[in-house]
Amino acid sequence: MFDKDLLLSVSKPGRYTDGEVNAVHKDLSRVRVKACLCFPDTYEIGMSHLGLRILYDVINRCPEYAAERSFHPWVDMADRMKADGIPLTSLESNLPLREFDVVGFSLQYELSYTNVLGMLSLAGIPLSASERGDQDPLVIAGGPCCLNPDPMAAFIDAFIIGEAEEAVLEVLEKVAQSKQGAGRGRRNLLQTLASLPGVYVPALRGEGGSPGTIVKRVVKDLEKVLDLQSWIVPYIEIVHDRLSLEIMRGCPNTCRFCQARSSFYPVRLLKAEKVLECARRLYRQTGYEEISLLSLSSSDHPQLGYLVDSLAREFRGKGVSLSLPSVRAKDMLGDVSRVFSTLRKTSLTFAPEAGSERLRQVIGKGIDIEDLFRVGRQAFGAGYRLLKLYFMIGLPTETEEDLKQIVDLCGRLSELKRETDKKPARVNVSLSNFIPKPHTAFQWHRMASVEELEAKQADLRRFFKRARGFVVPSFHPPRLSFLEGVLSRGDRRLADVIRAAFEAGARFDAWGDFFDFGLWQKAFHDCGIDPMGYLAGRPVGDPLVWDFIDTGVPPGFLLKEAQVAQSQTI
Repeated sequence: MFDKDLLLSVSKPGRYTDGEVNAVHKDLSRVRVKACLCFPDTYEIGMSHLGLRILYDVINRCPEYAAERSFHPWVDMADRMKADGIPLTSLESNLPLREFDVVGFSLQYELSYTNVLGMLSLAGIPLSASERGDQDPLVIAGGPCCLNPDPMAAFIDAFIIGEAEEAVLEVLEKVAQSKQGAGRGRRNLLQTLASLPGVYVPALRGEGGSPGTIVKRVVKDLEKVLDLQSWIVPYIEIVHDRLSLEIMRGCPNTCRFCQARSSFYPVRLLKAEKVLECARRLYRQTGYEEISLLSLSSSDHPQLGYLVDSLAREFRGKGVSLSLPSVRAKDMLGDVSRVFSTLRKTSLTFAPEAGSERLRQVIGKGIDIEDLFRVGRQAFGAGYRLLKLYFMIGLPTETEEDLKQIVDLCGRLSELKRETDKKPARVNVSLSNFIPKPHTAFQWHRMASVEELEAKQADLRRFFKRARGFVVPSFHPPRLSFLEGVLSRGDRRLADVIRAAFEAGARFDAWGDFFDFGLWQKAFHDCGIDPMGYLAGRPVGDPLVWDFIDTGVPPGFLLKEAQVAQSQTI
């Protein structure tokens, strides 16, 4: 446990103290394998991630294994730890990470890569996989970034490609067998892991016996892995401070820009009764006042109406509200007043993604704007005062007119509220920069340059100043998007760049206050790499560095979708 004086000298000491309600504490001397689940960002962000909670629950249900947690310390604590030689430890037992059998990282976004190196460094674990010996823990990684694992391949011993809930138990069993003498030694263990479905061992790629194609893991029994038995209640406020229940995996929609569809393909449903059972159990354990139903497209769950009604009846009078993200406007029209009456009246969120119907057709975003207006009208009548809208800029075939139509759409929606109380609604508009991610129909497309994105943002700021209603836009920094694009589309050569940037001081790159583009520019220059090469367009159908990952999406589907999008005219 950290010294009291040290805890009192840093911000939010609750990030580093143990003892949260429902945390699992096992006798580590009595388990076969000790695993530490690491999230390369702050406690508040990591504890808001449902995937981490699911893995923690799945592993700790097995009496032979123990899962503990660790997060990247905030900069004040990290600096003190480095200066005083204090190693990074787990929360539950305060065991140094280097003493675990397995250290697993969740790679949810590319701008966390330097934080992975930061945690390894604080833990005293060699950064490069090739530098680790038999005495070092096995370093594994999973998450959506692993759909193109090679930029981080130099630092990770093994990747779990796809859904990890079942695969991680197979990995832990192989580690346990290795510890008991069955194929002892790091090399033998890696060879054994490479034989598991969905496990990619970069050091063995191309060797005999190592699969040339890695097929993404898909959970077979969704009800089993999502039947959470406990839910940790933090002592400090986290980003998503509520119960989050996953009700569906996959998405039946075919938006051409969306990597998440490939990540979670195919569509699988959790039965409403199982969701209700889990909600009752976790509410009794936690007393949370909000329950959120999560999926890529919640309104596509065929039992959604029944589920919302049942939860509303179950928790009526208990001060528990429901939130329902990822709902399409057209799916709220059947009995929208019932949905609005059961959900907390804070805001409604929709993602048109593009301002014009033409561009929405190009990107495969199938929404009817008139449905959005009808839902907005009913929502404002039911007491809602805020809409949140998500758009992307820099999309293929985008024109200035497409940008103007974003502004026009937002203004019209804001003005719609005047029909009920003569005042415009507040519309918060989030404008992100399009990145042609791997395993999407646009993976061959070029990404707009920083200068192009800055010019588009300048145009939009000018247009928004003349917008009707009460519209508040926010823009994602183009340089952050540029780096994310490079890291998401990169190859093994980027390992040198990532390490150079880290050693120069890069950390918390996803946090605008700490992102230092100059460090990355110097790292690219010193490593002799032109980052623009990774963002260039390629002929549709050309081989790509991540093609060895099979996501399960039918062969030729992305190619066909890319060709259809390319045939769209301006």
